[in-house]
Amino acid sequence: MTAERLELLRQQNMEHYGFGPSAMKKICVCTHCGTPSQIEDHFCPECGYRLPNKTLYDLYRERHKVCSVCDTILTEDMAFCPKCGTKI
Repeated sequence: MTAERLELLRQQNMEHYGFGPSAMKKICVCTHCGTPSQIEDHFCPECGYRLPNKTLYDLYRERHKVCSVCDTILTEDMAFCPKCGTKI
């Protein structure tokens, strides 16, 4: 099995179980009560407050170091992106 095929399967499994960037881009979190909702929803199903336009992925990116080329989340001590090799 090729590396590309393995990566595709990994991404599909992560999304299926609600993990990873693809799943996080479909979820927003109510800023009032913390209930997760689908990005298509405009109001929180739990408390009725207006939901933010930012996804869970957007919030995660704001709090973590990210590769400017491929959007991979990085640790603070990384000098190069492990996915695309870009110097950070």
